Amino acid sequence: MLGTAKNFDVICFQLRSYYPQLENPLKKELNILLVEIRQILIADKKIKSKLNNLLGSIFNLRVKAIVWLLKENELNLSDPFDEVIPQIAELKVDPKLEILAENILFALRCNQRVIDVLTKNEVLSAETISNEVSKFAPINYEQFVAAIALGVPDNDVAQKIIDWANSSLYIEFVTVAASIIHQEKLKISSKVINELAFIVADAAQEYSAIAMELGLLKQHPVKNLSQSLFDEGFVMEQKDLSDLGLTDFAKQLN
Repeated sequence: MLGTAKNFDVICFQLRSYYPQLENPLKKELNILLVEIRQILIADKKIKSKLNNLLGSIFNLRVKAIVWLLKENELNLSDPFDEVIPQIAELKVDPKLEILAENILFALRCNQRVIDVLTKNEVLSAETISNEVSKFAPINYEQFVAAIALGVPDNDVAQKIIDWANSSLYIEFVTVAASIIHQEKLKISSKVINELAFIVADAAQEYSAIAMELGLLKQHPVKNLSQSLFDEGFVMEQKDLSDLGLTDFAKQLN
């Protein structure tokens, strides 16, 4: 029996739990991604530039995973993190991963706020997604970026939508990376772990700030996204507020 996948933002992380049931092409693509993430971790070099080269692979696997889960009737967006959060919380048994795990949990809470609004407004559900998928062939990352760039008349809005999607992919990468470190007991330097913690916290802040400006957290109609006006100062203000929250939390850990 497959466990149901409940959130797109960590669907690659969840896909590993279904490994025995995966079709070979999907299993192969997951294996390749896991190997690439592991190689980035053990290289002990700056992660961000190499991570940017993986965004397309993470996005593409995410789309294929959604199609597969829909076919298996295993996509459920209610209580999206009730299975993932306990798995991440387990990482805190390792002191060197404690802050990283807390930052991932912070990112998941940011994701959950958005998903809760979308599902309550019936914008996002397995049924609506299935209907959309049936109309179009699955797209890859390059096609997604091109569709946003061509389909959204305001360039600033288009870039913000792409940045929002990318921040979700950063969260996915760090979530999988942290799990690999923990499960395989990889000997990773504190420098790499600290960079992962920074990447996921920064991505969570951007994800939340852009979602607020898009109106997703204020329950504005999603169909009006292209009409939103962006103020860079607003995004930075929201990130500063999130920074304060993380700082206060860090003080409690000391």
